[in-house]
Amino acid sequence: MEQTSRFIASRPTTTLLHGLFLISGATTLVYEISWTRQAGLLFGHTVLAGSVVLASLFFGLATGYGVGSRLCQFGRPLRWFGGCEILAASWALLVPSLFDALQSPVVIRWMSDESQAWQWFSRAGIGIAIFLPATIALGATLPLMSQALSLGSGNPSRGAAIGYAWNTAGAMAGTLICTYLLLVRVGVSHSSFWAAGVGMGIGVLAIGLSRRDAMRAPNPIGGSVNVSGSASPIAMMTIAGLSGFITLALEILYTRLFSLVFHNSTYTFGNVVAVFLLSLALGSAIVAWLVKRTRAELILFWCGVSGAITCCITLALFVNVTRLGYFTVGDSFVEHLLRGFALVLGFIIVPVTVCGMIFPATWQVLSDRNATGRVIGTLAMVNAIGAALGSLSASFIMLPTIGLWGGFLTASVLLMAVPILVWPRQRRYPSVAAVTFGVLCIAVTAVAMPSWSTLGRDANEVFLTRRESAYGWIDVTRSKESDAWYIRQNLHYRLGGTGADAMRERRQARLPMLLHAYPQEVLFLGMGTGVTAAGAVHHQETERIEIVELIADVTAAARELGRRNDHVLDNDRVHVTTDDARHFLLGTDQRFDVIVSDLFVPWESETGYLYTREHYVAAAERLNDDGLFCQWLPVYQMGQREFTMIADTFATVFPETSLWWGKIDPSKPIIGLVGAMQPIELDESKLKARLSQLKEIVGGNDPQLAEAQDLRLAAIGDWRVQNADLLNLDEHPRVEFWTPQSLMTGKLLRGAWFAKFYDEVLTKLPASDISSDSESFLGDAAEVQETRQTLGFLLFGQ
Repeated sequence: MEQTSRFIASRPTTTLLHGLFLISGATTLVYEISWTRQAGLLFGHTVLAGSVVLASLFFGLATGYGVGSRLCQFGRPLRWFGGCEILAASWALLVPSLFDALQSPVVIRWMSDESQAWQWFSRAGIGIAIFLPATIALGATLPLMSQALSLGSGNPSRGAAIGYAWNTAGAMAGTLICTYLLLVRVGVSHSSFWAAGVGMGIGVLAIGLSRRDAMRAPNPIGGSVNVSGSASPIAMMTIAGLSGFITLALEILYTRLFSLVFHNSTYTFGNVVAVFLLSLALGSAIVAWLVKRTRAELILFWCGVSGAITCCITLALFVNVTRLGYFTVGDSFVEHLLRGFALVLGFIIVPVTVCGMIFPATWQVLSDRNATGRVIGTLAMVNAIGAALGSLSASFIMLPTIGLWGGFLTASVLLMAVPILVWPRQRRYPSVAAVTFGVLCIAVTAVAMPSWSTLGRDANEVFLTRRESAYGWIDVTRSKESDAWYIRQNLHYRLGGTGADAMRERRQARLPMLLHAYPQEVLFLGMGTGVTAAGAVHHQETERIEIVELIADVTAAARELGRRNDHVLDNDRVHVTTDDARHFLLGTDQRFDVIVSDLFVPWESETGYLYTREHYVAAAERLNDDGLFCQWLPVYQMGQREFTMIADTFATVFPETSLWWGKIDPSKPIIGLVGAMQPIELDESKLKARLSQLKEIVGGNDPQLAEAQDLRLAAIGDWRVQNADLLNLDEHPRVEFWTPQSLMTGKLLRGAWFAKFYDEVLTKLPASDISSDSESFLGDAAEVQETRQTLGFLLFGQ
């Protein structure tokens, strides 16, 4: 008793430790989010790259857990905790510089071998090298703080569970703060700098507390592990690994599930992660409360069974309540986010809280006051390894092979392995009944799942085929009223279509190619249906057409359209690369006469990087001297401030920036930004000859772009930078964060908002300075004004 009393800390000290652990969790998630975005710029914003970053982070954390468990043996865990926080913060200050140094064509080409295995291992090697010092230090903080809290608690493993709950709650807070505040206001890399400053403060304070309280482990070698109950250490490590595997797999699966009903913005993904972390914090807190009332083995048994049951039941409820319809609830941006958060909370919190109880419950089984840190460090290491494997398995095995529903079934089946590993010695009726009911729930869910795949489809379209991957569902559909075929991603995002849309999609290639005197080599960023690239095939002077598409399944779906996209993928001049567009531009040494960037949804998570100044610089460097870059903008999917910011950003790179109509429509206008490093010159006689040649080709004629006069009608004007201090940058990806606000506040440029923008902005632009035979191609001021009056009538009937 006398020895034990030496280690019981005062309540203020325990509260301080909980506060330190809370803030530590917040800074860790800010680091992770910031680093993931910075790594995406080097590795590419692909699922492969994302998995590499996550695996690298978990590898470092797992190593850190092992290191921390060893450091616990040397006493004064708070001192070591503070040192690790300072080390992590110090290294975090270097990470942005390391990424900047590696963003060179040489490194990117080295990583971009056609072998998927080489791509994975080369990226993993770089990721581990960059993250390892910081992640080892961050991982070590868990066992060290757990040891410190155990020395100040009558029940060591219970004190550690409470501390873990605070740490996870801090991680949730860090996710929300970083998503809603730091990334857009402070900046991507600067967010990690702010977190590093806070981490330094935590470290100094922890070292100060260590000196004041002089908490020392009584046995510098560490005590032996006492196993409470019948479960073995091997069983507990197996369960800890399963817990990590299931938890991260469920995070991937739930993120894909909610992408079927949400617009896939950073905010909605942030909500899913935040609710996940909140649930894990609740799970740990509940374990700390239950451990005083029941044996840890029983907690594990019932968590495994109830986790499988609640996963099945809440999944069925989600499908039947939402019917996989698009979530548009809320009269304002804030209300929409809150209601979306409530939706995620309602369907995630129960199953994930139950799953979150499993890992801290294993601590209670292998409890030892003198070796709490070592026990938790060992279990956390196994848990982190399982988490990395769960993330990779969900993305690259479950989703592509057994699909979203099969992934949830797999997670439920794995949860049922937990009660088997800790089955009570006396197999009483309640235990057998519970396991039987769990198996029954899984079986019923498996039977119901095929019918779920038919939900959320457009009633006006016929479903043809579906592909499942880590990017979600890629569907090929056909209109019931016409012969138009479409490609959809996750039910609600149409990636283009044939039929009436085909002419407009071909125009997205034709217009910039007609503005170039002789486009021999053309690059398309984005595949869609392939119809846009097919517009380039009609130009006989074009020798090479490169297409970069992020999702391989989109390319496969485009092949199904066959004659509807002129079999563009079978053309000898066409080559398709599966890669992130930005990553391709940075890594290739090819040059092009025309680069055409597709209509990327501006509010989707991380597509904002395709509208940044750095992206436009990368594109400009891949152009020939007289080359053109055309960025098509879905004007109806952005507000006036986002359009202005994108155009300003574009114009800071291309001294000759002009605006052109892709679709003259007040409800869904499409405008192209055409950039060049030198003034555009047109030979009108050659232009007429090219237009005549196109008319003779099957599918080559475009009634809205058949004569030179039509090209004059498509011209809007030149853009001059309005606010050079407010651009869309890698460090400040404002478009990605601002367009969801315009979406939910009803300020998108369509209808009345577009009419106002057209009248106040577009009609005031100076006429584009395009020369033709020593004269202005667009005519004098009176002709330009007449053209704009004609457009006003076409758009608004006035």
